[in-house]
Amino acid sequence: MTVLSPKKPPILGTILFALIAISVAFGSTLVGYRLYILARKPIPDFYTKLGDLALELSVVVIVGALIKAVVDWGTSQRRRHDEKIETRLEFMKRVRAMHVAVENSRDLLNAHGTPRTYGEQSRRLMELRPEVEEISEDLKASSDLFEEQRIIVDGLEGIVNYLRQGGEEYVRCHEAVDAGFNPQNARLSFFSTAESKGMEWIRDFMGAGREYRRNYVANLSKAKGTMRSEIYGA
Repeated sequence: MTVLSPKKPPILGTILFALIAISVAFGSTLVGYRLYILARKPIPDFYTKLGDLALELSVVVIVGALIKAVVDWGTSQRRRHDEKIETRLEFMKRVRAMHVAVENSRDLLNAHGTPRTYGEQSRRLMELRPEVEEISEDLKASSDLFEEQRIIVDGLEGIVNYLRQGGEEYVRCHEAVDAGFNPQNARLSFFSTAESKGMEWIRDFMGAGREYRRNYVANLSKAKGTMRSEIYGA
């Protein structure tokens, strides 16, 4: 996609407009001065009226400049507010995508419960962990984006630690799971190996157990729940 740069006003045209305006003002002053002479009116009166006109123009210029400053400030504030909201939404979308991936992996593990599914979904969760770390690091670099930013970061880092534990268990136990594979009853062979090898993380994860609720669900609420509350006010 080609990004078009905003057009800048031509400098030559601006200078030409200023010169024309100055020339018109200067010419009008000369014409007025000439008319005063032809009308045989006192020249001091001309200077008095010219001074009054200059004063009025000065007031108009000052007031106009103040109004423009206020309008520009309001516009910039609105733009910054909109950009902040957009950035907040982008972070929440990233966290939501992470949560969808985690829940999808859990559903597939419960649906199939085979060594193959265990390997596929464990590797998927291991790949997800650096993505959550990146969200956390990006959020740290975006200072004052959320009012409760520290709570959100703590929640994300809690999820990172939770997923790390699952990855460590997979590295430790995947060979035993593969070795215990029974093609006649793949599901039973997986759960038998998981129990005999003390694979507490995956069993708790699949069953939405205490560690899953404490280390994932609670941290998800701290991260995504706090984001939603600050964005939507609910």
